[in-house]
Amino acid sequence: MSFKLNRNAKLFLLSTLLYGFSFSVWELFFNLYILSLGFNNDVLGLIRSATPLAALLLGLPLGLLSDRIGRRTSMLIGLGIDLVGMFMQIRLPNPVPIFFFGMFQGAGFMLYSVSHPPFMMTLSKKENQAMIFGLNVGLLTVATTIGNLAAGQMPALLERWLNIAQDTPASYQWVITAGILLAATSLVPVFLIRENKTNANNKQSRPPLSAIIRELTSRPVVRQLTIINLIQGFGAALLIPYLNVFLRGKFNISDDLLGLIFSISSLFVFLGTLISPWLARITRSRIIPTAVTQSLSLVFLFSLGFSPLQWLAAVSLLFRNVLMQMATPLLDNFAMLVSQPEEQGAVAGIRGIGWQAGQVVGVLISGLVQTRFGFSPLFFATGLLYVITIILTWVYFRPLEKDLPFG
Repeated sequence: MSFKLNRNAKLFLLSTLLYGFSFSVWELFFNLYILSLGFNNDVLGLIRSATPLAALLLGLPLGLLSDRIGRRTSMLIGLGIDLVGMFMQIRLPNPVPIFFFGMFQGAGFMLYSVSHPPFMMTLSKKENQAMIFGLNVGLLTVATTIGNLAAGQMPALLERWLNIAQDTPASYQWVITAGILLAATSLVPVFLIRENKTNANNKQSRPPLSAIIRELTSRPVVRQLTIINLIQGFGAALLIPYLNVFLRGKFNISDDLLGLIFSISSLFVFLGTLISPWLARITRSRIIPTAVTQSLSLVFLFSLGFSPLQWLAAVSLLFRNVLMQMATPLLDNFAMLVSQPEEQGAVAGIRGIGWQAGQVVGVLISGLVQTRFGFSPLFFATGLLYVITIILTWVYFRPLEKDLPFG
């Protein structure tokens, strides 16, 4: 089966690649930056809740806005707001403005991200959509690999060149700022995208917003997609944003080794996202590979959490990440397949609300638990919540998928 990327697809994926670099640097060092300011894990959890809180509150309005103003415009506005919010958070040492600009960032990222799935549905024929979704996640992880490798080396270099003390706020500020500046270049490919006439016509033929909201909230599949995102987002927020803190605290891993581990993990995820469309084709299903790979990831989640050996924890991190994340583009594609084109942004927004609601609660609880009980309860809780989402994914969507034509 032939597969060829058109101009818009190439520009979109290039933007993903450029933005991913900044995201990797942010995820690797933002937690460490906040802790270097002297705040404890409770405050870190509160700060980390700002971005998902904004996305939770604004998810549906931003999804509907994306349906109205178009995907390209939404991605440009959202990405610009996102980058400004990130930059301001590392320039202000007080938790209150950091929290405020975290919400600002969350609003921008939500508008940017809810526009991705419906836009990707326009980039290829139905039989190749799983590949487009996979490439988007895969290239994001390639950028993460590069970003983690480069960023892991940067603190030590900057500390020597600029005579900055090790592990200080100034050191992390320089590294994160460099990542944000590079991410700003991802605006250029999005600006060059040309939305086709079909998309423009869709914008004019949409029903009223109130009718869309009533229709979506009355459909079981939309509610089910949202419930799964809610539970999975809660489980992920309890643990995944803090894995760098966990590894640093348990094994006293240096910045450069931490960067190497997460970069290799990202490379594994990239390879996994290339495999997942193939799994979907041979099983003629998007749900079977999702359930199987996520189930296998649980073994490595617990190995990561409770292994006394640094090398085994690192290997477990690699396989947990690839097995869990390689299913993401398949489920995103499935969600768009069961949605009408004029409502896909809204569906993505509603799913985002579920995810961000779980994130808000999860990051707050996680900070409190880490301070008082450590990470062990968080690994158990995350594993249990993932088991629930795997079961629900199979029960809800496998029967529905059988009635959909594959391809």
